Amino acid sequence: MRWRNWLFETCRRVSQLYGYEEYDGPFLEYLDLYAAKSGEELVNEQTYTFESRGGEKLAIRPEMTPTLARMVAAKQNELRKPIRWFTIPNVWRYERPQRGRKREFYQYNIDLLGVESVEAEAEVLAVVVEIMQALGLGKGEFVIRINNRYYLEALLGELGIDVSKKDAVFREIDRIEKLKPEVFRANLSEAGLTDEQVNGLETSLREKNFGEYPALKTLWEKFEQYGISDYVEFDPSIVRGLLYYTGTVFEVWDPSKKFNRAIMGGGRYDNLVTALGGQPLPAVGIAFSDVTIEEMLTQQGKMPNLPREIDVYVAFYSANEKPTAIKIASELRQTGLKTELNILDNSLDKQLKAANNSGARYAIIVAPDELARGEVNVKDLQQREQKAVKIEDLAKILKG
Repeated sequence: MRWRNWLFETCRRVSQLYGYEEYDGPFLEYLDLYAAKSGEELVNEQTYTFESRGGEKLAIRPEMTPTLARMVAAKQNELRKPIRWFTIPNVWRYERPQRGRKREFYQYNIDLLGVESVEAEAEVLAVVVEIMQALGLGKGEFVIRINNRYYLEALLGELGIDVSKKDAVFREIDRIEKLKPEVFRANLSEAGLTDEQVNGLETSLREKNFGEYPALKTLWEKFEQYGISDYVEFDPSIVRGLLYYTGTVFEVWDPSKKFNRAIMGGGRYDNLVTALGGQPLPAVGIAFSDVTIEEMLTQQGKMPNLPREIDVYVAFYSANEKPTAIKIASELRQTGLKTELNILDNSLDKQLKAANNSGARYAIIVAPDELARGEVNVKDLQQREQKAVKIEDLAKILKG
């Protein structure tokens, strides 16, 4: 929990710095919400579904974007634009547990709705870069790989690949990291591409040069303005499998390949709100799970040391001093000091051992002689120093 709380607090802090507001939604949705929007693999293979007592087909949320779009569509006219929202929900997917994947996990999502231009992509990815930096990752330790699905469609057109084959070709490109080159070529041939088209596509995917393509050229200019151009690269093999993506798509990767799968993924989904009954509303978002981030930080040796955070441990000499110890602990908590009180009637030696193991900076010892003078003993557990302090000065001294 310490790790998870640290991660979530980091995401919240950075998101709020950019003006994003946290939201939440139900973990049960009608299956139809995902069936037409999220792609066959997610719906048919990874979503937990069941039938309610009333015969309704329901799903436990495997992702958050359709829920967000449904909520926005329902209240669209009442919401201030642009909409800057983020959330950290619990989600579930029925997939094989393995390194970096679990069936239940938390997922950070950040979305910007109501902006047609690439300003939206630039801001969302600036948030991502700042979060990664706050997690302890710098230049060369993560990279955002970016593509544009319209650019890819234009590329297929230039190669003479019929539009009817687009979905099949996109599926193979989306899996290119997992396929051997000969399997990738064979699958494209099976999809109806000629050898010349396969060769041309492979060459274009390797070149990683978008030339003068307007949307991508403008986006890279925005990256320069945000100061994040060192963290991004163009990669025409990034497709993203979900059906609702339009235009720009992106994934965050570990360049060292110690963690050899996407850490985050997202893109533009301009048609999703409309598909769920709302008015046209452009949107961009990205998401990542706590499991993948934890695995990446572990692989790179960047997992933080997060000791237990306690300011004070209150011990007492005997049962006679216990009521005073309780009062002192309560008063310290009211000043904002995290205070643990011994509630067991064990020896002072055992209490001091417990204090050392608690993670507290200070131990307060309530003893009869000092108490008669209106004082308690304060022991600095790091410096191994001890002194008597007036009770009325206790909070001020402990807060430094």
